Amino acid sequence: MLQRWLHVQLDDDQLDDLFTSLCTYRDHFIELIESNASADTPQIHEGTKYWQDKAHRVQGLIDQISDELYGTSQRKGA
Repeated sequence: MLQRWLHVQLDDDQLDDLFTSLCTYRDHFIELIESNASADTPQIHEGTKYWQDKAHRVQGLIDQISDELYGTSQRKGA
């Protein structure tokens, strides 16, 4: 996979908006995973794996931002 660096400057409000948006995006994937939990078909299991991967990737972005800004994977006050 090709990796590129993206450098942006954000003020505190923009950073909060980005962080909140990523958390909301991740939570949406988690809701999809949970809504499929009661079904037991191969297609549902494949879809669940897909959404778990998406949630994991977004959580990685959240953790990366938190690590850079706060030195921890969990944002203070969140």
